[in-house]
Amino acid sequence: MKRTQMLAAVIVTIMGVGQALADGAAPSYGKCAPGGPAGSISLTTTQSDTLIVATVLPNPGWYNGLSPASTQDGFEYCMASEIAHRAGLKNLKLLNLAWDQYISGTAKGYDVAIATTTITEKRRQIFDFSQPYFSSNLGVAVRQGADVTASNLRSKRIGVIQGNMGSDWVINTLKPTIQPSLYQTQPDLVNALMAGQVDAIISDTTLVLSATAGTKGAAEVVGQYDVNQGYGAVTPKNSGNSAAIDKAIGDMMGDGTIATLSARYLTPLFGRDPNSVPVWQLP
Repeated sequence: MKRTQMLAAVIVTIMGVGQALADGAAPSYGKCAPGGPAGSISLTTTQSDTLIVATVLPNPGWYNGLSPASTQDGFEYCMASEIAHRAGLKNLKLLNLAWDQYISGTAKGYDVAIATTTITEKRRQIFDFSQPYFSSNLGVAVRQGADVTASNLRSKRIGVIQGNMGSDWVINTLKPTIQPSLYQTQPDLVNALMAGQVDAIISDTTLVLSATAGTKGAAEVVGQYDVNQGYGAVTPKNSGNSAAIDKAIGDMMGDGTIATLSARYLTPLFGRDPNSVPVWQLP
């Protein structure tokens, strides 16, 4: 073989190896850079070498994007990337669901769901939950200067997200004198508040903080109720992956990964420390 032919063959071989690496070897986790021990857990996944994560978009800060294709980072997105990495999986894929479809437990085709889901005993009948990775209280948001207090909240028009833990709490514990208005998404809930359709909205403190931060002072979080609950990762009931997901989250809590993600994505989003919101008591 002539020297030029040999050189050409070598170049073609190198290019082929490089293309193979580009096509399949490099992990795909968006803008996240997982750093935990790869292969420390084992998962059985729906799709080969891919973790399919069900969620509900949009959810700014937790998932920074309006669709699976546009979402590349965020607290929960990067937490999911870390789980995929620790399971030795090279790809992360989002499955976007409507909230009521997700929380009913009827959705299929995912390995784990991570969607700011409050752990409750009622939901444990449908799903397996990991240990909590974030504390969850219920915040009360109003238009700036509105006459809404802990003592008169029951008599106000209240908006909640259908199927959200906040709606259950409002209906069964707060028991307002006016039937609460139900909305499908967080943006719908905030829009109803700003349009004057409701006097107050109640949802997870972290969610109403992030939502009102975008109103430039037109709405504010005036109080919260301590419900002693938290967010957990969801797996289908009796899934063989439940224990491994729980271990991964416990490890991330212990090694500082969760704290790092919170500081990077959530603290700037909230605009204030959730612990600074006054805790209200039921009258």
